[in-house]
Amino acid sequence: FIDEQIGLILAALEKRGLLDDTLILFLSDHGDMTGDHHLWRKTYAYEASAHIPMLLRWPKSMGSKQRRGTTASQVVELRDVLPTFLDAAGVSAKVKLDGASLLDVVRGKADDWREYLDLEHTICYSPQNHWNALTDGRWKYIYHAHDGSQQLFDLSKDPGELCDLASDSKFAPELKKWRNRLIGFLAERGPEWVKNGDLVPRTEKMLYSPNYPQSAG
Repeated sequence: FIDEQIGLILAALEKRGLLDDTLILFLSDHGDMTGDHHLWRKTYAYEASAHIPMLLRWPKSMGSKQRRGTTASQVVELRDVLPTFLDAAGVSAKVKLDGASLLDVVRGKADDWREYLDLEHTICYSPQNHWNALTDGRWKYIYHAHDGSQQLFDLSKDPGELCDLASDSKFAPELKKWRNRLIGFLAERGPEWVKNGDLVPRTEKMLYSPNYPQSAG
């Protein structure tokens, strides 16, 4: 259904002679586990939930060092959408934005692009939903805040995230590097997140209903 509706929009733009002058960005807000890792729905750090499509079609007039149909190696995120469209419209943001313009990637000017993305989710539905993660597209580090456990995946060899390398001594340096990155990222939030230079498990009780706080547990 979605493909058909997008097709109708593209056909209407082409019919009006606007397709080649239109910037089109197709994406999703999240995926769903649908059984991966024996989990359901969204709100998890695993690829099935967190890795979404992001397809960009730029106007011919824009000029690009990227060929259409290529896949960029940079890690991108939803926060890049607003900066991208502001850039395309020639508008400068009056405040610092969290994301970056994807047009820098299109123009071949992404030498200083971010090294990795931060991902996180607060407690929701289940304590398992409380996690922080980092990824550069190849490696993914996941810290489960509810119990302090951690996972490390090499997505280039294990896209299904079936082989957790966190307990493999051969990958101890890689694990330490990513854990330290997360510590540095979360340190500004204070001692509830990072204390004595290390991550702090967060064991908040889950509120099952705002109308019945006594049911929290």
